[in-house]
Amino acid sequence: MFSSSATTENRRHRIVGVERIGGEDVTPDPPRGEHIDKSRGRKDSVKLPNRTSFLILLFTGLIFLLVIYCDGRLPRPLSVHVPPTTFSEDRTRSLLKKLISVGPRPAGSYENEVLALKFITKTIESISAKALPHVSITLDIQKTRGSFNLGFIDGLTHHYREIQNVIVKFESPNVSSEDALLINCHFDSVPASPGASDDAVSCAIMLELLSILSLSTTPLKNTVIFLFNGAEENILPASHGFITQHIWAEQVRAFINLEACGAGGRELVFQSGPEHPWLIEAYAEAAPYPFASVIGQEVFQSGVIPGDTDFRIFRDYGHIPGLDIAYMKNGYVYHTKYDTEDKITPGSIQRAGENVLAVVRRVANSDILRDTSSHRSGNIIYFDFLGLFLIYYPQWIGVVLNILVISLSFWITYSKAINSFQYGVSTSTYLQQLGYTFLVQLAGCVASLVVVTLIAVMLDAMGRSMSWYSKPYLIFFLYMTPTIKAVVAVFHFALPRQKKFFRFTDGIWAIESLYFEVSKLVWTFFCLIMTVFRVKSSFFCTIWVIFPMLGRLFLDYMYDRTAVAKKSKGYKWLMIHLISLVIPLIFNMYLINTTFSMFVPIMGRSGSTLNPDLLIGYKAASMTLITMSYICPLVMVMRKPIYVVSALYMSTIITVILVLTTRLGFPYSASPTNLAPQRSLIMHTAREFYSKDGSLIKEDSAFFLSNLDRNSPNLLIKHVPPFHDLKQVSEKDCDQYIFCGLPMYYPASSMLKIHHYLKAPRPRIYQDTSLKLIHSEEHKPQVLKLLFRVEGPDHMGIFISPAVGVKLTSWSFVEGKILNGPSWIDNRPTHYVFYSHGISPTPWEFWLEFKVPKSYSPDRDLVDISVTGHIIHGIHMQSPDLQELLQYFPSWSYPLGWTATYKAFKF
Repeated sequence: MFSSSATTENRRHRIVGVERIGGEDVTPDPPRGEHIDKSRGRKDSVKLPNRTSFLILLFTGLIFLLVIYCDGRLPRPLSVHVPPTTFSEDRTRSLLKKLISVGPRPAGSYENEVLALKFITKTIESISAKALPHVSITLDIQKTRGSFNLGFIDGLTHHYREIQNVIVKFESPNVSSEDALLINCHFDSVPASPGASDDAVSCAIMLELLSILSLSTTPLKNTVIFLFNGAEENILPASHGFITQHIWAEQVRAFINLEACGAGGRELVFQSGPEHPWLIEAYAEAAPYPFASVIGQEVFQSGVIPGDTDFRIFRDYGHIPGLDIAYMKNGYVYHTKYDTEDKITPGSIQRAGENVLAVVRRVANSDILRDTSSHRSGNIIYFDFLGLFLIYYPQWIGVVLNILVISLSFWITYSKAINSFQYGVSTSTYLQQLGYTFLVQLAGCVASLVVVTLIAVMLDAMGRSMSWYSKPYLIFFLYMTPTIKAVVAVFHFALPRQKKFFRFTDGIWAIESLYFEVSKLVWTFFCLIMTVFRVKSSFFCTIWVIFPMLGRLFLDYMYDRTAVAKKSKGYKWLMIHLISLVIPLIFNMYLINTTFSMFVPIMGRSGSTLNPDLLIGYKAASMTLITMSYICPLVMVMRKPIYVVSALYMSTIITVILVLTTRLGFPYSASPTNLAPQRSLIMHTAREFYSKDGSLIKEDSAFFLSNLDRNSPNLLIKHVPPFHDLKQVSEKDCDQYIFCGLPMYYPASSMLKIHHYLKAPRPRIYQDTSLKLIHSEEHKPQVLKLLFRVEGPDHMGIFISPAVGVKLTSWSFVEGKILNGPSWIDNRPTHYVFYSHGISPTPWEFWLEFKVPKSYSPDRDLVDISVTGHIIHGIHMQSPDLQELLQYFPSWSYPLGWTATYKAFKF
């Protein structure tokens, strides 16, 4: 038997940081370095010294410098004197220079259809002549025509004719397999651009690869097909023509697509699959310099980046898996006259060549290529670590890992709540303070976004939008430092209100622990949500949960094992905490560097509707909040961190003043070492408008300016005197004519919403457009069928909008499959047909089929059709008046212009 009273008397209770021994309350001795303020019953905590904030700033800065170093690390270019079976950047550059020497190469131009094609075929024939005797190299020139639907921006239907491809089949000796790996590049360019990085360098790399393979004594198990496609920039027709019509396309089991949205640097694998993880595995095992991220894949496929590649065509129309690889640095020269060979960073060609060669050999020697369907096994999560190695695993493993991490995170929080006496509070008080801390952190986030919004709106209102465009470092001072200041200010406001709840323990450290716990829970909830919705980028959240969580578990074990065994915290504690953040911070800084390297140049071609300072500011604030999620709570335990934070905030104030009052705020640069031009697109257009009876009711001509960024045309007006007479295209025009009566080249009316025009003399049109109704009939009851003939240049657009109550039910494109575009007035659907042709375009015909209401009569409107023609190459590309206008543009701008026509019809 035993006595309950004796047990109670001898039992030691630990309640709210106080020991009860033998019925008497005894406050435990404070840890070394701390003392008790007996007048208030609270233990004063030891704070980290003033210099701690400088050390933390230095710590994060060093991690960012490490990321920058790794990003800029490229292999040494190899000379032409290395063995011919070794990839040489110098040999490849020589090929590149010869290819781009023919000039800009838009599809349909003589430079593209004759000169570039001739150079590529001659080079291939030369390689074939030098190849080992037992190697088989077969060359084919394809001319193709067809049509397809593409959900690009507003959506379009592409109809193409006489588009050319150069195709090479490479077979090693004694290869019984006809299964093939496809490698694709495109040798065409946008108008007026040499297209060195986009995409001539990829074609030069492929020619070098073909030469190496042709001289290699090691045979490949499978066939390799090299596709040099002649039309990608005019919205992907050449790859469609190959994969849907060429006889060799039936052999293709996987592909590698080589692209660019910048010049040089490291090439990024930003799309893979779908659902063929073996391709990423092959890349990870073979590529000596990996750079790949599933985050890039999900961002690109979300449509945030205004662009597309042949990857979509091979995936959607060929139903084959592949890798999409692209240069993405220095997007300022992308699609401009500055996209020259010298802008491609030394070493970047060597890097890409060695990577692609290794992956080609790995895949072409894989038995998987002979039966890829059996290796379709779901999606894969992949990401590299500083370009040193690639981490990859199936998505289902990621889900399991996330569930384990999420469960552990919630269990730790639950454990801390039920053992809250460690912090001197009850469980209910701990949970209340946890909720309060979440609100404080939320308020800090909101405050930072408010500050960022105010700065972005102010700069935009005062004509200083995009000041960071040529100077990305300004983003740190304009948007990142005020984010830190806003969060810290909110935390300091809340600190005194939380101290009173932690009176019998080292209060500020308990509060810091609360803020850490809330940050961890926020990351855990993000991880949970992304896991539920099968977002592969959830690995990023997992990293931000698991490493800090394990670090804090170790710190709690070392310093806060029990209420009476607490140890004084100092630099050793801080060092362990920061070490636990190294991996998450590296991944975050890596993402910051990649994100802004890509998105800052994109802001120069994203239209003028949205304020880009808001977009960049919110990105910067988000990235900063991520970076500081486990660091900002440390301000609770620092002595006067406000000094460093205030210094950062003062840097913001000074930067804003300088941006508003000096040349620092000017967005663009003409410096050869820091090119960042403002883009402009100008079409000298002759317009004609016809009635239902075919009579001309109106004609005019003007320079139509598409505003590609926020500062267009405001900054140009003072430099281009004729622009003083610019007028904005009115809503009335948009209600009266399809796509506002504009000669749209791309279906981008939802992105490029604001346009201006300047009245101008009518340009001389050497390749006029015409649309003629050849035949109409009542095909079925209430169904009318119209046959049209079109004539014009090699690039045209047809805008179609049925009248109210009329429905377009079929047409001669894409086997009758109709793709709708944006709605027009009275909610009328629109349809955009983009037409492109190889050299020497000829007239062509198409038909439309409409379902009409029973009450329809021939005197009523059936359909509005507008036809545009674009002269984007040759001596007639720019009229004399347009050339004269372009002479006014300053050196920091890049104006691209051509002659166009717009004709509107009613039927």
